[in-house]
Amino acid sequence: MSDATSCMHAASPRIWAGPAAQLVVLAVLATVLGCSGTQAGAPPDAGAPDGTEATDAGVSPPTLDPALFDCTSLSRPPLARRATATPAECLRDPRCKTRLVAGHRGAGGQLGRVAPEDSLAAYRAAIAMGLDLAETDPRPTKDGVLVNHHDATVERTTLGEGTVSELTLAELRALSLRTGDLRGDFSCERVPTLRELLETSVGRVMVLVDANKTDRVDLLVAAIQEAKALDWAVFDTSSTDKIDRALALEPRLLIMPRVATAAAATEVLVKYKSHPPLFVELDQALFPAGVVEVHAGGSRAFTDVFATDFGVKLGGDPKVYLELYGKGADALQTDLPDAVLTALGRAP
Repeated sequence: MSDATSCMHAASPRIWAGPAAQLVVLAVLATVLGCSGTQAGAPPDAGAPDGTEATDAGVSPPTLDPALFDCTSLSRPPLARRATATPAECLRDPRCKTRLVAGHRGAGGQLGRVAPEDSLAAYRAAIAMGLDLAETDPRPTKDGVLVNHHDATVERTTLGEGTVSELTLAELRALSLRTGDLRGDFSCERVPTLRELLETSVGRVMVLVDANKTDRVDLLVAAIQEAKALDWAVFDTSSTDKIDRALALEPRLLIMPRVATAAAATEVLVKYKSHPPLFVELDQALFPAGVVEVHAGGSRAFTDVFATDFGVKLGGDPKVYLELYGKGADALQTDLPDAVLTALGRAP
């Protein structure tokens, strides 16, 4: 998804690794509106890596007990099927008015990480938090297996080197994940396959399957089918061609087109009138008119709130998220899911 940090991603992650530098980065990004949130004019999430690891500034990281989702949790009975109070039927019913929360890269990206991003632990954390949705980043390995890894290369997230598409699954499995100063034991975690992630999530949290990082629509659809996740996975992309190909393979798929203009919103709602998207992802610049259009088309409005997350991280009031819901957003995707849940009175 689109990141406020994208304006900084060309710089080396090491340059911005220190707490003082992170504060400077956060302050700049929180005040430069042209580099924020879901910006108008560009499709959400171009897939660029985020350079900052800003976990030391402003709002404290979530206090969720890591024993609920780290490696030690695997030796105990699993959590109840769903920790959220949102009825499962509501997730799939656009008429349901419950305000939904989506975790970026599982349970949040760099701003509020509680587990290595995109790891199985991150999705167990999303479940433990009571999130309604969790985003993914599937891309294929050299031997054609879809794994969940945001960046094209592995240096930022693992202790290894190389490009995901040039490594086999076995080679990826040999790489330990970077954990930094995260609380908990994540020594068992490796880059997961999409199917593993879906099997972990089915019946517990709805998964947004980001299709923007691969053209292998057949593999994406097969993973959803094999994991029996048709009711728990949303095919999410800015490409209507990929949506068309996916629906040709599996007409029952839940879909979420991403749009950057009002005209594009109108086009997808007309195009998929007979198969209304579960969500349409909108830039906030299209609120409120775009929201009205989406709701009239029988879908729900979804938006990223990464710029808002920066302000909250710097000490802003989490109630600012309620303003976005008040403008018609049905689901917010965030790097600080605990803060959004707190604003909604659903603190984990």
